Amino acid sequence: MENSNQEDARLKITEFTDPWCTWCWGSEPILRRIMEAYGDQVEIDFVMGGLVEDMETFYDALNNISAPEHVPPPHWKEASERHGMPVDEKIWLEDPPRSTWPSNIAYKAAEFQGKKLAHKYLRRMREAAASEGKNLEKKEVLVELAEEVGLDREKFESDLKSDDAIKAFQEDRELSQSHGATGFPTFLIERREGEKWLRGYHSFRYFKELLEELEPDLEEEKPGTILEFVENYDHVATREVQEVFDLSKSEALEKLRKLENKGKIKSIERGNGLFWEPL
Repeated sequence: MENSNQEDARLKITEFTDPWCTWCWGSEPILRRIMEAYGDQVEIDFVMGGLVEDMETFYDALNNISAPEHVPPPHWKEASERHGMPVDEKIWLEDPPRSTWPSNIAYKAAEFQGKKLAHKYLRRMREAAASEGKNLEKKEVLVELAEEVGLDREKFESDLKSDDAIKAFQEDRELSQSHGATGFPTFLIERREGEKWLRGYHSFRYFKELLEELEPDLEEEKPGTILEFVENYDHVATREVQEVFDLSKSEALEKLRKLENKGKIKSIERGNGLFWEPL
C-alpha cells in the first residue's frame, strides 16, 4: 500500500525527519509494515527537521560526530547492523555533504506537486543517500531523483530555487523545534482525543501498542504475498520483507531467491545489502 493520506483516517503518524538520517532510513520497514497492516486507517506524513546546516560547525554529542569522516565506521555501520537496512558508507569519505538542508528543501519543493509524489521522492532520496553513494546536496542529483519518481522536472527546478520552498522548510524546522523534535526520527501519533510520542528508532511492536491504545478498534490486516509486496513498491530491501512478513533474514532470503529463480523478481546489491525489483 502507498502512504496513506486520507481525511477519514483514524490516526495520523507524523515523522520528524531528515533524508540523510540513518535511523529514519532504518524506520522505513516499520512504516511499510504499518501501511500494510492498517492501510487507510492510518495517515502517514513527514516534517523536515534539518539535521545538519553546516558540517563544519555540527556536533552530535550522542554519537561523537563532528566531521564527515566520523560518520561511516562507527555510526552508519553500527546503525545498519541494528536496523538492517543497506548502507554504503563510502560517500562520507569520498564525497560528503556539507549540509543536509538542500535535501530538506527539495522535499518541500516536491510537496508542491502533491503529498503522494513527495513521499515517493523522500523514499528515493533516502535510498540514494544511504545505499547508492549519491550526494543529495547536489542540484543535479536532486533533479535526477525527482524525475525518476514522476515529478515534473521544470516545475520542480523552479520550486527548488524558490523562496516558497525555503519558507516551507523553515516552517517545518520551527514546528520541529516547538515540539522538541530535535533528534530524528521522532514520531507524533495523533487521534482527535489524544496523542502519543515516540522518539528514536522503535520496533513495530511499540507502534502497534500505541496505535491500538489510542484507537482500540483499529483493524490489523495480514499482508498479501511477497511477490505482490515487491510489485506494489517496485523496489524493496530484504529487511523490509523480513519486517512485513515477520520472517528471519534467512527465511526472507530463501523465499525471495525462489521468486528470483522463477523469473518473477531480480536482486540488486547495494552497499551491504540487497534490494529486490519485479521483472
